[in-house]
Amino acid sequence: MAIVVEEPKPPRNWGAFVGIVVVVAILFSGIYFLFFKKPIFIEMVMPTSIRQTQQLSKAKFDPASVSNSEVFKSLRQYSILSNATSGPGRPNPFLPY
Repeated sequence: MAIVVEEPKPPRNWGAFVGIVVVVAILFSGIYFLFFKKPIFIEMVMPTSIRQTQQLSKAKFDPASVSNSEVFKSLRQYSILSNATSGPGRPNPFLPY
């Protein structure tokens, strides 16, 4: 009669196995969604304020034509320039005392 002596097998670490499977699944799903899946585009109607802004950005402005126009030359300045030195306070408030 033979005596069979076997070494006991170590218990399997199921937690590590499940953890590795989860990490691999997360990596493959991330790679799939990042590189292979086509994104879903949402169609959006442009608000009128943005349309007006685009039209204004395409407008051409020539300052020479404005300053040489007869209407601009006929304008008058009605404001009175004030004398800044006659007001209260020092002439240069940033000078030290």
